[in-house]
Amino acid sequence: MRQTKNNYQIAISALNTARNDHYDGANAIYRLSARKNVPMEISRSNLLNYVKGLVENLSVQEVIANKVNIHKGFIEVEYYPKGYQMVMTKGQYVGLHLEFAEFIEKTNILGLEVQKTFLEDEPDYTVRAVANQEINFFPEFNSKCFGTSDRRTIEVNRCSTDLVWEVA
Repeated sequence: MRQTKNNYQIAISALNTARNDHYDGANAIYRLSARKNVPMEISRSNLLNYVKGLVENLSVQEVIANKVNIHKGFIEVEYYPKGYQMVMTKGQYVGLHLEFAEFIEKTNILGLEVQKTFLEDEPDYTVRAVANQEINFFPEFNSKCFGTSDRRTIEVNRCSTDLVWEVA
């Protein structure tokens, strides 16, 4: 069963769990991410096939993911901002998360959920060295603001030392 309500609840949880420096108007957004749990006992060949299918599915979405990170027990999908994306208020930040949750739901990838851990990431401090004209103060979750620019390339990383094989 799809967990539609859960993704929106996670997005709204940013009201209480996000770091203040994520929406203070001084730091840029570092990333948004989602995760998909996979059985711990999945075989190497089944996991490889699943990752290949996931990457193919992610490659045809409106916003193309930047990275797929394979961990033991789950796969993380990361979306990085294009340029500098900055929000000024907590409400604007939560609105962006709700757009991200809606996007995740529309992918129709069963079990793909908004990941909460990115709410604790360090923000992008490099924005402090750029002119205001280079910053988008009204980001939306769309292909103009997030994702890879190269529609063909999603980086795939093996992040667990327990995974002793290569993903091609």
